[in-house]
Amino acid sequence: MRDRLARSTRLNRVAVGALLLVMLLSVAAPAIAMTTSRLTIDQKIGGARTRFTYQATADEDAGVGRIDFLFPEGFDTDDVYIELTLLDGLRRIKADYEFEVLETGAVSITFDPIVPAKSNLFIEVYDVFTPMAGGTYEIPIEYEAVLPGGSTETRQDEGLTVKYDTPPREEALARWLDNQGWVEAWTSVKFFDIFFKPQHFVVAVPLLFKGWLKSLSLVALAFPISIVGGLLIAFMKMAKVPPVRWIASIYINVVRGTPLFLQIFVVFIGFRTVGLRIPDFPSAVAVLAFNSSAYLAEIFRAGIQSISRGQFEAASSLGMNYWQAMQYVIIPQTVKRVLPTMTSEFILLFKDTALLAAVGIFELMMYSQNYVARNANLTAFMVAAGYYLIVTIPLINLVGKLETKLAQSEHGAASPPKGRAKRGVLLGVGAPAPADSVAPGLGSAAGDPQQKLFEHSAAKHESR
Repeated sequence: MRDRLARSTRLNRVAVGALLLVMLLSVAAPAIAMTTSRLTIDQKIGGARTRFTYQATADEDAGVGRIDFLFPEGFDTDDVYIELTLLDGLRRIKADYEFEVLETGAVSITFDPIVPAKSNLFIEVYDVFTPMAGGTYEIPIEYEAVLPGGSTETRQDEGLTVKYDTPPREEALARWLDNQGWVEAWTSVKFFDIFFKPQHFVVAVPLLFKGWLKSLSLVALAFPISIVGGLLIAFMKMAKVPPVRWIASIYINVVRGTPLFLQIFVVFIGFRTVGLRIPDFPSAVAVLAFNSSAYLAEIFRAGIQSISRGQFEAASSLGMNYWQAMQYVIIPQTVKRVLPTMTSEFILLFKDTALLAAVGIFELMMYSQNYVARNANLTAFMVAAGYYLIVTIPLINLVGKLETKLAQSEHGAASPPKGRAKRGVLLGVGAPAPADSVAPGLGSAAGDPQQKLFEHSAAKHESR
């Protein structure tokens, strides 16, 4: 019993001693005026104008008369301005203050009257230009604590840091362009500033390149599929069985009679509404191929039917059946005739990939839309136009050359030799080259079925 009492007495003495020590330290140590402080920035990449937001609470036994933001060397504060909010609980109270930028680059804010005790302080320091090199930077904040009785004490709110990354090379170049005189003169013209701003151009070019590759991959996969599908539908349209022709006609008329934009929404929204979910990229390829096949079917059908009926008859006289005539005689001539139109369809299909941006496919147009929305500048649209033209301009020139060659082949760029003119007239095509001038791998009179057709038709014509 006595041991318990003695142990209890010792514990009580220890507790009382600890309490006295705490009270002594609280009287001897100065009160901390700013508590629950926090510092944040809104830009996570260096070399940009950034807003610093400082939040803190004045202690219950001291106010604040002045706050200094001691920005390290490399931070540009020449153009800063301040917005300040002072709250007593949830009630906003008036805050009278003045700020100045010191020669050292520090931003000093003076309050008159002082910030009351226990009030919440929100300070936003705008347009601080941060160094280009990323990393973690400590931003010391020095303040004047006003103690009871009017005495003041200077203290620091230490340990506040901000962190951001070094910008990519293109963004670093854009930051550099911001300080160039010729860029400022260029962008002083409103049109150039909106559509051809150099700072946005150097950032948008590599960013949109990924979308350009996505658009190319979509059309590179969809177009070969549409060629096969178009040729199949063309043969169905020319079939002798009425139901087969009807199916092909309905497909062609429906697809050509409705916009591609509507077909995209049917696949990406309609199908998924009924539970049919296909990944985005295959869905995009499928809808592009589905649309283009209808147009290519009509192109192929028109090309096949443009070949003279005499070609079939001549092929039949050589013992060829229908499919052999198609393979060796009709299709080669058809491809040559429809190649310019097929190239034009490829150009249209490539441009139509822009419609996929409406359903969230990150192709070229989607990247440019996002950039424009984020930066409020239309330069990215001009960059996107350039990427489209890189593909379309050479292909348009190619179409022109193909059409010229086709016209020369059909009508003759020069007068053909007299001995071979009859063959060209009979077959409806340009006169063939002499047998000894045929390029290797392209066939000869002995092995090429079309060359045999030339010789056989000429013999029949001479015998009449």
